[in-house]
Amino acid sequence: MAQPYIIVPPQGSDPADEWMKLGVEAQSAGNLPKAQQHYGQALRLDPRHALATQNLAILFAQSNLLNEALLTVERASMMDGVHGVIQMNWALMALEADNIDMALKVARRGVEITPNVQTRMALAMVLATAGMPEQAIPLYDEILKEEPKHPSAGPNSCFVQTLTTATPKDLLRQRTLWHTANAYTGVKAPHTNDKNPTRPLRVGYVGGDFKTHSAAMIFGAVIKHQSEQVMPYLYSTLAVDQEKDVQTKSFRAVAGDRWRDVAALDDEKTDALIRQDQIDILVDLAGHTNGGRLSLFTRKPAPVQVTAWGFAHGTGCPEIDYFFADPVAVPQDERQDYAEQILDLPCIVSYDPQAYDISGASLLPYYKNGYLTFGTYARYEKMSETCLKTFADILRRVPDSRLEFKDHGCRRPYSIRRIQGLMPDIAPERLLFSMATSHPEHMQAYQQSDLILDPFPHGGGVVALEQLYMGVPMVTLYGTQPSGRSAASALTVMGKTDWIARTPEEYIEKAVAMVQDFPALGKIRKTLRQEFLDSAVVKGYAPAVEAAYRTIWERWCQK
Repeated sequence: MAQPYIIVPPQGSDPADEWMKLGVEAQSAGNLPKAQQHYGQALRLDPRHALATQNLAILFAQSNLLNEALLTVERASMMDGVHGVIQMNWALMALEADNIDMALKVARRGVEITPNVQTRMALAMVLATAGMPEQAIPLYDEILKEEPKHPSAGPNSCFVQTLTTATPKDLLRQRTLWHTANAYTGVKAPHTNDKNPTRPLRVGYVGGDFKTHSAAMIFGAVIKHQSEQVMPYLYSTLAVDQEKDVQTKSFRAVAGDRWRDVAALDDEKTDALIRQDQIDILVDLAGHTNGGRLSLFTRKPAPVQVTAWGFAHGTGCPEIDYFFADPVAVPQDERQDYAEQILDLPCIVSYDPQAYDISGASLLPYYKNGYLTFGTYARYEKMSETCLKTFADILRRVPDSRLEFKDHGCRRPYSIRRIQGLMPDIAPERLLFSMATSHPEHMQAYQQSDLILDPFPHGGGVVALEQLYMGVPMVTLYGTQPSGRSAASALTVMGKTDWIARTPEEYIEKAVAMVQDFPALGKIRKTLRQEFLDSAVVKGYAPAVEAAYRTIWERWCQK
């Protein structure tokens, strides 16, 4: 992922600075070969020019030469150890290279040297990736006190909260801060939509994941549902190459001439486009994540607005009328802590299976391996210290069992050391670390486990749905907010509430008890996929959403 590196302009006017100035201009224009030549000339005249050296390091990072970038930025730090921006860029390069130990060390030094917005931002990003989101949030708060409209700190702070035990009240407080700083304050044009309550509806979806992506598996079935009552318009907020990107093919086929690429359009132009399309209901699919355009929603481009599925945690935006959830994800006694009105669906999430020829029934791995295998396959960042210690307690209670972790984060030595450090008495050979693979292989990997341990405080999300689809039972902890309740919502609909724990202690007891009954575990794997597909998580979900659209449209027409 591209990092927010800061290219520094020259601070003087000597010949080396003049060459550096040319390098900055070329680099900013995207002409990296020319920029490298100019920086080379600057460093020929002044080999100790720290800022030219650090800009050259950024150039290497932009060219995907991370090792060369890290070597170069470290040289820049040796030439000037008191410039905070060098430490910041170094930390971000280390983060991109998955060297979390170095990133933490350098980012902390950057804040010590120059405690400003840039250095705090780098440290907050590293801390969240390292599994310490609670320490990142105060840094984001400090940044927002200085720059309330900071384009990354605001959304990041809202997202990072979902990796903690924050409550809906905490979420609303942070999201309200974002809204206060970023909401549109101009005049909102009235809506002239035809107030016929029974006519076909134009529903617009706003997000960046209209492609082969995990988030799309949650809302894909809704958008692809064929109906004469709903015409879907897709507003794609992230740039894609229409000719080369086959990942968007299925969504483009659904949208047809109602596909809208708004990645390069500002909110004013996108607002005008949505009004021109006469959208009746506008749906946010991204919230405070990459591709989100909540500032657009604060302009109220459509008469009825909804947030759902893609980042279903509430937005803090009163201009969004409804949050599609369910009573498990958002109980009645918490609904006052949302800016939106809660409208219940059968489940807060749904599932659109990928077209892989992979059976949902599998033999219990214990019979083949001779030992029990627990598995946790969600993002590493979702596993708190309490979560990992809970996993360790389960391993202690089930001797000779194994626990497989599988995620991109497992390629980082830091991640492995952190996990092993929280399980000091668990033999290393009992902890298995698998790296990311292709999606079909990832789906098959779920079946290597006898029992899934859903992470917390942020649950598996779409990963949990995939695991149920692959026929593998799980234990989940009911979280403090929707991010920790997706699996519980689905399991409740399926009638599997006995797989939901309310405390870490109960989580341990349930996991240990379930793996004592091998015949029962084996039997579950034969029928679980069909139970999942026959449940309201999947069956009849899209028509239920269509009915919800009709309900909220009728309410608006009656105003």
